[in-house]
Amino acid sequence: MTNDRMNQTDIASARKRDLERTALGIAAMFGIYWIYIIFLRGRLPVSEGVQSLLGLFCLYGPGLGAFVCMTRGTRVQRREKKKLPAKTMFMCVLLQFSAILIMVVFVNVLAVLGGGIPQEGIGALSPGMLFLLLVFNPVMEEAVFRRMFADRLLWHGEGFYMLASSLCFAVVYGVSLGVPQVVYTFILGLVWSYVMVQTGDFMQVVLLHAASNLFGSVILQGLQMRSEVAAGIYAMLLMLLGVVGIVLFVVRRKHIVIDQKQGLFKKETLAEVLGNRGIWVYSIITLVAMILSYIGKNR
Repeated sequence: MTNDRMNQTDIASARKRDLERTALGIAAMFGIYWIYIIFLRGRLPVSEGVQSLLGLFCLYGPGLGAFVCMTRGTRVQRREKKKLPAKTMFMCVLLQFSAILIMVVFVNVLAVLGGGIPQEGIGALSPGMLFLLLVFNPVMEEAVFRRMFADRLLWHGEGFYMLASSLCFAVVYGVSLGVPQVVYTFILGLVWSYVMVQTGDFMQVVLLHAASNLFGSVILQGLQMRSEVAAGIYAMLLMLLGVVGIVLFVVRRKHIVIDQKQGLFKKETLAEVLGNRGIWVYSIITLVAMILSYIGKNR
């Protein structure tokens, strides 16, 4: 009995330590990037394109290097690839549209309450922007938040990994795109991390991410540039698919099994992740970056 308690204590301590290292690693990674974006970008005597490339270099060069160094020593676990049932994959695809629907509702509620947060567009649909949205960002973001998080946290539990991955992924977007995007990307993160758990297939989550950007951003903005009517019809179709996704999720919720149990997260898992010191430090650093970014844009 005593040995069992000691083992449970050791396991809980390892979960706490590994999540702290991972969260602090992400804080360091994006902290380097935000320092460049907030304090250096716009002040360098180079073109906008070069400044954007320098930002990516800061993020995936010294930033990613800092993440890897700070998470060194965590146990790495990878799973064999397996197929997800077609019905479940179809539901996951539709839930990406449900995330859009929920974000739209959230934005409208904020607007009614007088707290609407302006959101930035994705920029002109240049070849470079399309490459970022459909190839580079899906590959790199999923490599970090799904693959590398899974390597470091999945052995502690599926729900533990899914919640930590989705939360850290969502918080990042608050700096550049505002609070509604945090809600949106948190839901997407849950969908993609669930697919990662069930399949172990990195490329499947990359394709889902790219499809989300394609249908939720690229096509919509492309239509807006040509016809407001067509864009409106397309937006209504997205909302309809979002409703279908929610209905299908409710109908098939008993088929969702995480950690060999029905349902999403146990209360203990929520408490472990949300109460983790590394998560708090990461969240505070992100909040500071959000405030500084907002001040910089409104000068």
